[in-house]
Amino acid sequence: MVLATFDECGFEAEFIMQPFERHARTYTDRQDFDAIATVPLHWRLPGYSTSAYIWYQNGAFYNHSRVGPIERLTDLAGLDVVTFREGVDVLGISDNVPEFASLTEIADQTIHSRLLFMGRVDAILADGFVVAEVNRRIFNKKRRGESWPSQSDAFRFAPIFNPAPHKMVFRNPAFAAAFDQCFDDLRQSGVIGLINQKYIDKYQNVLRFRYLGR
Repeated sequence: MVLATFDECGFEAEFIMQPFERHARTYTDRQDFDAIATVPLHWRLPGYSTSAYIWYQNGAFYNHSRVGPIERLTDLAGLDVVTFREGVDVLGISDNVPEFASLTEIADQTIHSRLLFMGRVDAILADGFVVAEVNRRIFNKKRRGESWPSQSDAFRFAPIFNPAPHKMVFRNPAFAAAFDQCFDDLRQSGVIGLINQKYIDKYQNVLRFRYLGR
C-alpha cells in the first residue's frame, strides 16, 4: 500500500528493510532518511505524522490439532510461546509472562514457524498475516521427506489483541500531507481494497476475520 500511495503521489523512494524498533532508531539517528513506515500511532518521532494507513492484528497462531481452542490471552496459560523481539513490551503482556510455561523472544520469524511446526512451541504471538505468509514460504521450500508439520495438523489464528494502527512519519510536512491525500484517493477509488484482497484474502480461512481495518 505504501508503494501504491507513493506512485499515486509521484514519489520515488529507496526502501531499506530493518527489524521493528531498529528502524525507528535508524530514522532518528540518521538525517539522510526522509521517512519511516509502520510507526505505532503513540510513538513520537522527529517529523510529521500521517493518519493511520494500516492496522496490524497481533494474536496467537497455534496448532489447533494439539492445543486450543485459543480465544483469549488466558487460554495460553501453561503453554510454550514464542514472540518477536520486544514482543512482551509491544503486546503489553509483561504481567502475564509468569503464567506461560515459557516465553521466548526471537527476531527471526521463520524460526517461530519452524518451532511451531515441529511442536517445540504451542503458539506464536505475532501478526496473523505475517505468520501466514512466513508459513507459506516455508511450505514452498520444504524438502521432500520432512515430516513436519503433520498432514493432520490444523493451524488457526486467534486475534486476541486489539488491532494496532500504524502511520508514516516524514521529515517534510508537505510529503506527509500528500501521502494522506493520495492514500485517501486510492481508498475511495477501491485500489486499497483490491490490494488487500490480493494479499490478504487467501489467508482468511486461517485468519478467520477481516483484516487491516476493512
